[in-house]
Amino acid sequence: MDRKTNLETMYHYTPSLIGRQVQAEYLQQDIAGYKNNPFIEALPPILEEEQVALKIARFPDHSDGQRKLGKQTRLHLIQQISDYVQPLPSHLVVEQRLSRMMRHGYKSRNPLSRESVKQFHIGFKSILESGVNDEGVNLAGIRSTASGFAILGVSGQGKTTAVESSLLLYPQVIHHSTYQGQPFIRKQLVWLKLNCPYDGSLKGLCINFLQAVDSVLETNYFGKFASKGASVDMLLPVMAHIATLHGLGTLVIDEIQNLSYMKSGGAERMLNYFTQLINTIGVPVILIGTFKAMKLLSGSFSQARRSTGQGDMIMDRLTEGEEWDFFIQELWSYQWTCTATKLTEALKREIYELSQGIVDIAVKLYMLAQWEVIMYGDNKERITVVVLKEVARRHMQLVQPLLKALRRNDPAAKLLVDDLYPQWNVLDQYLRNAEEKVNVQGEIRSRLMRDEKIEVDQQRYLELVRTAIDFGVPAENAEQLVKRILLRNEMEGDLVGLRKELIHEIELSAAAEDICEPSERTKELTEKKQQRKKNRRTTSNILEVDDLRKAVTSSKAKSDEIYDNLIEFGMVPSEEDLSKLI
Repeated sequence: MDRKTNLETMYHYTPSLIGRQVQAEYLQQDIAGYKNNPFIEALPPILEEEQVALKIARFPDHSDGQRKLGKQTRLHLIQQISDYVQPLPSHLVVEQRLSRMMRHGYKSRNPLSRESVKQFHIGFKSILESGVNDEGVNLAGIRSTASGFAILGVSGQGKTTAVESSLLLYPQVIHHSTYQGQPFIRKQLVWLKLNCPYDGSLKGLCINFLQAVDSVLETNYFGKFASKGASVDMLLPVMAHIATLHGLGTLVIDEIQNLSYMKSGGAERMLNYFTQLINTIGVPVILIGTFKAMKLLSGSFSQARRSTGQGDMIMDRLTEGEEWDFFIQELWSYQWTCTATKLTEALKREIYELSQGIVDIAVKLYMLAQWEVIMYGDNKERITVVVLKEVARRHMQLVQPLLKALRRNDPAAKLLVDDLYPQWNVLDQYLRNAEEKVNVQGEIRSRLMRDEKIEVDQQRYLELVRTAIDFGVPAENAEQLVKRILLRNEMEGDLVGLRKELIHEIELSAAAEDICEPSERTKELTEKKQQRKKNRRTTSNILEVDDLRKAVTSSKAKSDEIYDNLIEFGMVPSEEDLSKLI
């Protein structure tokens, strides 16, 4: 009893994200591989991008009439901005990947299949120990269709928000009772999100998992297994058993950089277990962390991402451009000062300078600025550049050293804080080990060294390649040129703008080629021009007797000499001829 109490005190865990529970309603599937699988058919329908954006957006309650409310009330209204979620391209990418990964992972885990039932008879200890054969099939005859990927990036850029927004589009628990007229009693756990244990231990992860499942499903797995002195080796098969029994659709582990503080070998063991869950048991896994976790994830966990089609994501701070402008303009509309302050270019630049494109800092800076002018400003309550600077100086002191390192753009300074920026040698190794292309968004995208491993927008890529070919660029050169342009720009860059940049690049390349090695057409035109000049020079030396050009044979000829020459040729009358006409 004492041991149970100690474990509960030591590892007491409450999930940071709890979703809704629903009764199963089975939907007709358009994709053949998704049919006749209750775990897939009970999921919500696949959403298009427009639907995702509408569903994940979280906008504050705001109207111009609220500007007339009292100060204290308006201060409370400003607090709503902390929950603000503006859908960005990164949110859409995360939801698309989660949707595909979850459904595809369920394909090999149909609870009605003979192989799935066989796993429980064999036992998950034996299944985990045996692993998979050369064809990727486990001891029960199941070939996993699950995949895993990592989302890494600077702190405060919205990695966790993007994942949680996507998870909440799905119910967390689906209660099944009958399927196709047959009894099917099951609590399906669609997703579970955990934070990496504070001590980074594998046992802590297992205990957190059991406690989280108990809190969601109202079971007693922790009391049944963890409180009896179970070792890690005993808990790992139990965790796999529960994940399979309840059809866990996706396991999300946040703050994975905590593994950096573990004793030697511990991080690798935990990542190996995640790989086993994916490749042997078939449970999709998403890992979230800062750049600090990059070195860890380039090792063992890379085996879980082989040929899955789900490359990792890197979410760096926003660059000053189209996405930043959209984000800050939308955020600025939620303003409760008594006088509306118009967003100027100077204010936009200052917010970027003070936040360095980190979304969380920009949002907090805007909140603090409104509080400042309402509480201590003049009657007009206007937000100015001076106000923004003063708020950042007084209320955001802890992050100032980090932001200064980013502003200086000094790689040595950035590397002192590995949560802000990855070491280039680590990033290079990470990309070398990546079996799939990595989706990179934000400032770091334009600085990457290994462009062949960076994911590009396929539709824009093909459109731009066609454009380059239409302008006479050979196909192979067109592909390289387009990749270079896409890597310089954000994925969501305007296609028209990208085309203009492409055409400009083609023109510059053509001009450079002509300077270094003139084309045949250029040579031909140059030769003709030179021949014309030569002909003109030759002709000027050999003129007919009555050729008028002989009247002006020198650029120094005076006007009276020219006149006399023209009289001699009989082209103008002489003074004597003119006098006869009078």
